[in-house]
Amino acid sequence: MNTLTATVFDNTLNFVGEGPLWHPITQTLYWVDFPNHLLHSKKGDHKAVQRLDDMVTALAWVNNETLLLASDKGLNTYNTSTHKHIFLCSVEADKPDNRSNDGRADPWGGFWISTMHTDAKENKGAIYRFYNGVVTQVVSDLTIPNGICFDKKRAKAYYADSAVQKIYCLDVNSDTGAPIGDAVIFFDYSNTQVSPDGAVIDSEGNMWTALWDGARVDCISPDAKVIRSLETQTPRPTCPAFGDDGTTLYVTSAQCGLEDTPFDAIPHGATLVFKNAVKGALEPCVKIDGF
Repeated sequence: MNTLTATVFDNTLNFVGEGPLWHPITQTLYWVDFPNHLLHSKKGDHKAVQRLDDMVTALAWVNNETLLLASDKGLNTYNTSTHKHIFLCSVEADKPDNRSNDGRADPWGGFWISTMHTDAKENKGAIYRFYNGVVTQVVSDLTIPNGICFDKKRAKAYYADSAVQKIYCLDVNSDTGAPIGDAVIFFDYSNTQVSPDGAVIDSEGNMWTALWDGARVDCISPDAKVIRSLETQTPRPTCPAFGDDGTTLYVTSAQCGLEDTPFDAIPHGATLVFKNAVKGALEPCVKIDGF
């Protein structure tokens, strides 16, 4: 397979760019620079930036003009036309030192959101599922939970703990997406200098995971083999997302810790793109009563 070259999709330098979301109806890419409370969007040549009150770290789409935002305060809907927020629920109201981190819609209409301690204290984080208006805990005792993604065909959910450099796999109910049993280690990076960050599953069930301090996105098959790697040309890619017709891979990145590091083609913190990467699966919507 031919090597693909990353190009700059948007040259805004994000301190920590995260949560890329391609809205398949509006054909718009959304992402956040969460430490700066910024929501970015770009459709064609039109770019918009909205400053948010809360520190939003993950996104999903609900309908044409409604997004689901996961923040340090909980889950909100957000109208992209009026910028109106509607609070849905808190996630860890009893843990004021925790914040949201990764999140992704599942193919059954739910939304999974991870939490972590603001200082990344060990085993203080967890992953929750929002489904039919109810939040339930999926797994606990994580440090930097990331890489939430789903393989509907195989009824699998995946997540990573970046602090221990491992990716885990969890069976889910094929009809409802509810987790079943205990997670097992799917892939282990702990003998390397890289940490798995955000991830997404393509139409064949392969995982594409961004590697913090790895300057690449690895493609891992369902049987846990690295079958391809895409060089990002910046050390800290954070999360991939499929967009356009599903063959485009967008990747957010972080400038954090690289402010004085020279770069070549890809500025640290830019949002980059790989064209004709693979046939990906576009994001499903989150189902919320009343929307």
